[in-house]
Amino acid sequence: TLARKVFNHEKIKRHFPGLAWVCVSQQFERKCVWQTILRQLRPECDVSKMMVDELLEKIARVLETQKALIVIDDIWREGDWDLIKPVFLLNKGCKVLLTSRNERVALHADEQCNPIKPECLTFEESWVLFQRMAFPIKDTAECKIDQVGMKEIGMEMLKHCG
Repeated sequence: TLARKVFNHEKIKRHFPGLAWVCVSQQFERKCVWQTILRQLRPECDVSKMMVDELLEKIARVLETQKALIVIDDIWREGDWDLIKPVFLLNKGCKVLLTSRNERVALHADEQCNPIKPECLTFEESWVLFQRMAFPIKDTAECKIDQVGMKEIGMEMLKHCG
């Protein structure tokens, strides 16, 4: 959420002519990540037939001539960053924002970084938020669960998600 707010902020959009957002998750291919980045920075490029070396070279050329903010979202493992990072190494106008559930990923990418770790909601706060999202009532901030068993199912979902 914080990364998305930064990415969509007007000052950021004015400062960085190039913006790219790519989700990595647990299963990914480096080529697909680089294709997504290049497709967002240069929509006119046909990346579908480019090989990894060609993608690396093309992204490097784009980043040499254009300031860019690239968000690498939901990266799980340190080794995953190692696979992706060669495209960013020589580019001074490029800023990379990583999101991860694993603090070690951030520290592996940059030992000097100061990771932002938002606090989790309490169970009670989670329940209030869950009710607002799952059972909204139009024209009111209140929510009401009126079906039998729905509260129990909702509570189980919250316990499962932590």
